[in-house]
Amino acid sequence: MVTERKEMLQSVLAVICCILAAAAAVCAHYIWDPWGFYWKVSEPEASLRRKVVLTAEQYLGYNEADGTHMQIIDRYNIHEPLARGYAVTYTDSWCAAFVSAVAMEAGVTDIIPPECGCQRQIELFQNLGYWDERDWAIPLPGDLIYYDWNMENKGECTGWADHVGIVVGTKWPYLKVIEGNLNDSVSYHYLLLDDIQIRGFARPDYAGFLNNKMP
Repeated sequence: MVTERKEMLQSVLAVICCILAAAAAVCAHYIWDPWGFYWKVSEPEASLRRKVVLTAEQYLGYNEADGTHMQIIDRYNIHEPLARGYAVTYTDSWCAAFVSAVAMEAGVTDIIPPECGCQRQIELFQNLGYWDERDWAIPLPGDLIYYDWNMENKGECTGWADHVGIVVGTKWPYLKVIEGNLNDSVSYHYLLLDDIQIRGFARPDYAGFLNNKMP
């Protein structure tokens, strides 16, 4: 009887140890593993995508309260020709201007067309063939994510886009994004990959861009 209890206790302890080990692995994944690529791309493409993300991250903390966001808007407004001939003011919403300014600084405006309006920028990506609104789509670093704050049902993908950010990376099932004009500042945004307010993704052709730049 004592032997049976001992064996049962050992079995229970073994199960507990397995559960704790699995929990530790999951915690280590979310704490230590970098946010990155859901699937592998070529190193040149990965490097260019990381360049876009790093360019965006240099603006972390820029905000309306101290006026540093005006530098982003000024950067956007030097683009020629200005999208629709409109110069963004310091009191306008500036999430799309932020994304565009980053693209300008990173030298990728051929695949991320500058625009100050989210919905209009989606139309530009659709014309380029870079738009993806599949519910199961998983973006890569350097892709753009658009939101519709009023979307109530998964898969609608018909509402007006209210906001945009740049994907930093994924850790299944989460997504890390850097956004301008998020609570009036440049900040990180963490969300589930199947968040209902995701309107869709712009998937710039980084590989094609690199191929076209080759001599």
